[in-house]
Amino acid sequence: MRRENEFRYLKLANILREQIHSGFIKPGEFLLSENELCKHYGMSRTSVRKSLDQLLMENLIVKKVGQGTIVSPDVVVESSPHKVLRIFATSPSYFYDFCMPLLIEAFRVSNPNVEVKCMSFSAGDFWESVNTSMDLGLHPDLILVSDRQFGDTDNLEQFMDLQDKLSGSQEGIYPILWQPFSDSGRLKALPVTFSTVYLAYNPELFKRYGVTEPSPSWTQDDFLDAAGQLTMDLNGDGINDLYGLSLSSSLSRWPVIALQNGVNFKEVDSTEPILNTLKFLHDLLYKRRTAILSTVHAPDSESFKQEKAAMVLTTTIELAGWKHQTMSFTPKIAPLPFGKQKQTMLIANVLMLPNSSEEPELALQFLQTAVSPEVQQRLSATTGFISVRKPINEAIWSQPGLESLQIYDNTIENSRFLHEIFDDANLVDELESEMTLFWAGIESASELAERMKLILTKA
Repeated sequence: MRRENEFRYLKLANILREQIHSGFIKPGEFLLSENELCKHYGMSRTSVRKSLDQLLMENLIVKKVGQGTIVSPDVVVESSPHKVLRIFATSPSYFYDFCMPLLIEAFRVSNPNVEVKCMSFSAGDFWESVNTSMDLGLHPDLILVSDRQFGDTDNLEQFMDLQDKLSGSQEGIYPILWQPFSDSGRLKALPVTFSTVYLAYNPELFKRYGVTEPSPSWTQDDFLDAAGQLTMDLNGDGINDLYGLSLSSSLSRWPVIALQNGVNFKEVDSTEPILNTLKFLHDLLYKRRTAILSTVHAPDSESFKQEKAAMVLTTTIELAGWKHQTMSFTPKIAPLPFGKQKQTMLIANVLMLPNSSEEPELALQFLQTAVSPEVQQRLSATTGFISVRKPINEAIWSQPGLESLQIYDNTIENSRFLHEIFDDANLVDELESEMTLFWAGIESASELAERMKLILTKA
């Protein structure tokens, strides 16, 4: 955790340093207050202060008692002979941290005189932060967001239609990745990586406790049996410290179980499929007690990474990020066993090109570079992220692996992004809020099922 906090404060120092050197914040002008910086970048006051202390040591800022912090009047902003391509990105983001450097490196091969500058903003207030920066005069040429943030976009009209501009770049890319990011036939975002939501497991724990590993034909009963065997009190204090499953309350994870059991969140004719799903979740958490819950805002499971849970619903994007951290085991992929429907959810990282871009041609070149076969091949082979190009995945991944990911052949056609499952982003926030008591174990599945039906049919 200490390394992560250090990384965050250095990232903020880099962002503010770039704003100063680029002239975005001019000599003598005030920076945002500490409170505003905390909110704007989603950081603690301690991290913000450490960032400012770093800039103070570099003589880039001056603290004025009782007034705030200004850019040092002695700072000289030098004009660069190079063109600048500005990219705004959401944070935290495994793709931004581990893949963006690869894309920038490939882009610079054909554009050596272009300087790529990246700024990241907290996921919680991302679009507000982007709009604030644009209002202040700093316009991005590209914006990197998750599929969920794409669904939160208020006005798609402010982004270019990429359909014709990227003609020829689409060949080999899964068609299902294009339509969800289109608006009235106009492509508003380009997916650069994606993943299904799948079940990962720790083979070392299965082996250590003599539990049979998942097979291609394993069933829900097999899953429940394995989860039960892998839930135990290891130190004899009467409290379980190993669980079969790490379960997230985020709507970007658990609806996979609902989809596999035939739930259609857009057409709720009966509460039975939803009720069955909610009962299953409650049974795992509070009757069988074979699952441990992670919060809405932390879908990636620390308990799984720390070998406190044997299985987790996750994505290759998360898994690739975990592999860059300290893990004592290599996770494997298990087929989803929750129901008869071969469905799951999709997530993606996408790039959007604002109409206000000052370098639209360079931005388009960056997009073409990002999805080129050569770059996608390298990205997938070296980082573990899934390529948006079907032939590359079929060359790198085994058939059983692709089948477990549910992207083999045409099975991916049954998968959906969150903003396809729920048309209204506000509905996602409302449902997550409405489920608080249910996840705490003090509201029954039947009570929530009835309320969810009312919310969904009203929507």
